[in-house]
Amino acid sequence: MAVLNDLIVYRLASELRLAVITLTDGPRAVAEYRLRDQLRAAAGSVVANIAEGYGRAQHNDFARFLDHASGSLRETEEWLRDGIARRTWSAADAEPSLRLAIRLTPALTRLKRYLRNSKTPSF
Repeated sequence: MAVLNDLIVYRLASELRLAVITLTDGPRAVAEYRLRDQLRAAAGSVVANIAEGYGRAQHNDFARFLDHASGSLRETEEWLRDGIARRTWSAADAEPSLRLAIRLTPALTRLKRYLRNSKTPSF
């Protein structure tokens, strides 16, 4: 049986959360505490929704939580762009986080498709 850390989506989301934390540790981001807190919460929500969905007994439930994770991912991307627009960080500084978000998007989509098109195994 697979464990949560075996899921590519979980590993990518965890990397994204760490990249966001690193990005928002800078002095400008600390001064923009609302932006920092919103961005960290959104990135953390991606990981949390994947983990919570994984713990559900049914594929459809897991897929629903992945929908929430996708929404949080879009929010994360938007806060990253907002930080660029505010000049809290540069586009180059935000690029690693944005790249991870781009990589995570199709992975979430594929996993949701699989879960919705397959039966939950019975144990």
